[in-house]
Amino acid sequence: MHICLLPPEILLHIFAIYQEDYGPLSSRATLASLARTCKIFKEPALDILWKDIDGLEPLISCLVACLPKGISDKNTRGTLTIKRPLLNREWSLINRYTQRIHSLRVFATQLDTIDNRVVQALISAPSPLLPNLHDLSWRDDRECFIPLLRTLLSPTITLLKLDSSFSSLPSFAKAALLASLGARCPCIRELECFYDGVDSEEITDAICEALCGLKELLRLETDVFNTRILPHLAFLPSLEYLHFVLSVYDADEPQPNCVSTFSSHFDQVRFTIPTPFVLSQCLNNVHFLSCRSVTVGVDYDDTPYNPLDATDLISSFSKCFSPALEKIHFEFEFPFSSIVEEDILADPIFALHFDAIAPLLSFSHLTDLDLDWICASAVDDASLKTMAQSWPHLENFSFGSSARWLVPPSLTFVGFVHLIHHCRHLHSIALPFCACPVDANSEPFSETIPNEKITTLFVGVSPIVDPISVACQLHTLLPKLTSVEFLDFDAEFFVPPPFEHFEGEWRRVNDFLKVLFTVAKMKRNTGQAPLAHVADLTDPGHNAH
Repeated sequence: MHICLLPPEILLHIFAIYQEDYGPLSSRATLASLARTCKIFKEPALDILWKDIDGLEPLISCLVACLPKGISDKNTRGTLTIKRPLLNREWSLINRYTQRIHSLRVFATQLDTIDNRVVQALISAPSPLLPNLHDLSWRDDRECFIPLLRTLLSPTITLLKLDSSFSSLPSFAKAALLASLGARCPCIRELECFYDGVDSEEITDAICEALCGLKELLRLETDVFNTRILPHLAFLPSLEYLHFVLSVYDADEPQPNCVSTFSSHFDQVRFTIPTPFVLSQCLNNVHFLSCRSVTVGVDYDDTPYNPLDATDLISSFSKCFSPALEKIHFEFEFPFSSIVEEDILADPIFALHFDAIAPLLSFSHLTDLDLDWICASAVDDASLKTMAQSWPHLENFSFGSSARWLVPPSLTFVGFVHLIHHCRHLHSIALPFCACPVDANSEPFSETIPNEKITTLFVGVSPIVDPISVACQLHTLLPKLTSVEFLDFDAEFFVPPPFEHFEGEWRRVNDFLKVLFTVAKMKRNTGQAPLAHVADLTDPGHNAH
């Protein structure tokens, strides 16, 4: 072996790359073989082999291997048990491996394989069971295993995930454990804590107590929402990411008279809610002064969609976030799973008017805006021009194209040109509009500088007239555009005018765009004037020949 390969740091790097390339499951046998090959390989191979553990099986297997034959056994229920406590020399053998564990994930089914004696033995270890543990994920809600969880919590932990979302019962033991997190694990930087929205004074008080001790916390995800938690979060100077999962019961919580102001510089705030009304209620008297990115996920489940919900949501949203926002994403999961979908998608009452969107115009620093869930058919060219002028820094814009809305759009190609003209940084657009030829010599078409950043365009369900002219216009505005993506319909779905032939027409646009792009590339290679081929194709005299 070359001398350069002998340092443990080099071997660690090689073994880590091998595990990353082949995956932890397929690489475990190889790493175990390497650990048995020679003394030089042993320690680095064991470090990689034990660094990231999924379940307690490796730990239990190590425990059994260190015990004399006959001390461990299976009980009448088939779970592992032991006949006596472990001795110090046996713990010393186990510690050679457990001190290498940095990450551990534990699921309820994995705890079903051990009995109370094994749990008691692990709890009674003479020294910290996992002294170098950094990441811990615990998905079990049984109180009998909470002492084991408490044993695993150490000052070295920086990431902790606690998930009892499959149990809605409040627990004093869980609350006591939560309250001690600040003292036990003061270096936690990422905390996920889910209790299925348990509305318990004990849990709320415990989280408030924990937050007081987590001075280095960067990310928090939880479904325990209470107005008393907000002031504690507002005074965490390091917090960068906040994710609240809200339930319908959170909307019934009494709102505080005082305003909770978050002055921390958040990278992202995320809310997952069952209906827009829940967030509208919970956002009262809450202000985020310097947040840069917000995502609102709405999962309607079986709740009917009410267009007024969106109007109230946008209005409430605009009042609690500052103009410093750069990214806004609204993600709606519609319950469109039955035949009534056709009636909803074709009903103009669901079209959101410009007045409902106007409160967002104050966010002049936006680079990323996702309003893709709405029906934007009531927004016209003049309104889109106002929006584009208000958001000149837009890079990604998704607006009303995610659902198969069958309300004819008021937007035309003119509005699309306004967007290209005023938002010079765009590189991604999802927008339904009536695609039809316009006069290339008139404003704003004649004054718009082509955008070469955009290579794909999503038009959802957009009616189209004269696909060849539309392709030429798109190529003139977006010379690097190679294809247009669109939604399609099932064969049994009734498609009314003017949407009935849009799929085939947009396929013709794509065919012609490929030709235009190829010809433009040839023109550039031969040094001819850019876009001259488009002028030829759109010239009436040329078409006459």
